[in-house]
Amino acid sequence: MQNHRTKLETDTSLSDFLVSPAELLAKRPDIHNIIGGALVFRQRPDNSSGEPVYETLLLKRAASDSFPLRWEVPGGTADLQVDETIIAVAARELFEETRLQARKAVCAVGLGQSGNGSSIGSAAADGGVAMDEELEVCLLPVDGLIWAIAVFIVEVADTTTEIVLQDEEHEDWAWVTEAEVERRKFHGQSDGSLECVTEAMRMIVLEGFRLRREF
Repeated sequence: MQNHRTKLETDTSLSDFLVSPAELLAKRPDIHNIIGGALVFRQRPDNSSGEPVYETLLLKRAASDSFPLRWEVPGGTADLQVDETIIAVAARELFEETRLQARKAVCAVGLGQSGNGSSIGSAAADGGVAMDEELEVCLLPVDGLIWAIAVFIVEVADTTTEIVLQDEEHEDWAWVTEAEVERRKFHGQSDGSLECVTEAMRMIVLEGFRLRREF
């Protein structure tokens, strides 16, 4: 049976993320904890155009949870007793929340750039969120604590694997295009609204699409 501990290939650009969450937190007392997220892409299966159209998987949070009915990438908080690396946080959460098996971590995804080339993060566009100066993570202040959000583009063993959600955390999922994220609406089984948990999450997803085009 596959699980999140199946060997995960890692791109050489991600060497800084091969430390354990516990080790990073010991070096960075300013960070409360780490959230790992996974951006999974696939080519749209019903695409009739000549150019490939890519989609990414987003999950809709449960109505009873924080940020109710808003969308996010698969991800969650580091388990300091279990996760051997920061990348392993994203792989474990991806498997637990969807049953998709991570095969390779390709690159880290930050907040991207604004139209004039300046960092969106440095503009504090989302409640003081900013990119860290040392590591490619997004720093998000919540109730006086700083959370480090590390998101990776991840290749999975099979994008046709059935998505199995944890009902207490998420109530729907969707493969969405870059255009749908930009206009905050998509065509699916839900009401069509595509509001992310935060504007920072939306910017990370859009930056993921930009990076995916560079492969």
